[in-house]
Amino acid sequence: MSKPNLPEPEELLFTLDQLEQTTEVMSRVITRLKRQLSELSESSQQQPSHTSSKPRGKSRHTLH
Repeated sequence: MSKPNLPEPEELLFTLDQLEQTTEVMSRVITRLKRQLSELSESSQQQPSHTSSKPRGKSRHTLH
C-alpha cells in the first residue's frame, strides 16, 4: 500500500495562515456591514416612511 500524497507541514501552515487572514478580513467586513445596516435602520426609524406598507419583522437565518 502506498501512502497518500500529503502536503508538507510548511505548506499546511502557509495555507492555514492564509485562511486565518481571510477570516479576519471577512469578519471585519461583516462587522462594518452590520454597523452600517444598524445605522441605516436607526435613521429610517426616525423618519416616517410613506413608501412602504410592508411590516418590518426581524428574521434571523443561521447557516451551518
